[in-house]
Amino acid sequence: MANEKVLVIEDDFDLSGIMNDYLKKEGFQIKRAFNGQDGIDLAKSWNPALIVLDIMLPKVDGIEVCRRIRQNSFAPIIIVSAKSSDADKLVSLGVGADDYLTKPFSFSEFIARVKSHIRRFTTFAPQSRCKPEEKRIFGSLVIDPAGYSVTIDGANIPLTAREFKLLDCLSAHPSQVFSKEQLLQNVWDSSEFVDDNTVAVYVGRLREKMSKAGVSCIKTVWGVGYKWEI
Repeated sequence: MANEKVLVIEDDFDLSGIMNDYLKKEGFQIKRAFNGQDGIDLAKSWNPALIVLDIMLPKVDGIEVCRRIRQNSFAPIIIVSAKSSDADKLVSLGVGADDYLTKPFSFSEFIARVKSHIRRFTTFAPQSRCKPEEKRIFGSLVIDPAGYSVTIDGANIPLTAREFKLLDCLSAHPSQVFSKEQLLQNVWDSSEFVDDNTVAVYVGRLREKMSKAGVSCIKTVWGVGYKWEI
């Protein structure tokens, strides 16, 4: 994990400097941006393994930054914000963030979450797979775990890393019902801000992307959870 690249997008110079010092001490490569547009540009050109992102940013706000980065990157995004309401957290998760830390926060917890997300991302990313997994074919829908891709009639369906992992978990076990708790255990890390609403948000996002392509595979089993069914 040492020497992984972390991008910090934070306009508070003092806080950004402290995060920089803690991350460098752990052996990470760091680059910093102090406004949203510079953050978007660095995320695209530098290709970090993880992004730390404030919500209240000049030029482009953090929610829009997160949305734009997600168009090109699967890297985990940790939101750091003084906003503490569940609504703010769910909005952030809804546009592609993976985790949410409310300011002020413990820097030991901050480092633990960074390491956890990078570990899971590098383990799950396609370039780190040692054994290729077979494609799953459901009619016109093709899920390729080794290639980290989903296509319908040959057209790619853009998913975030978390959305793909959720899809991967469900589609690998057709007709098996997963409770929200089981999905939390399989798709999320226990150190992250997650609850039943988080699962519902991600299932909703995944369903929306799939339904736009004319496929509805994730079924709700009321009072129990979700299952994959064609």
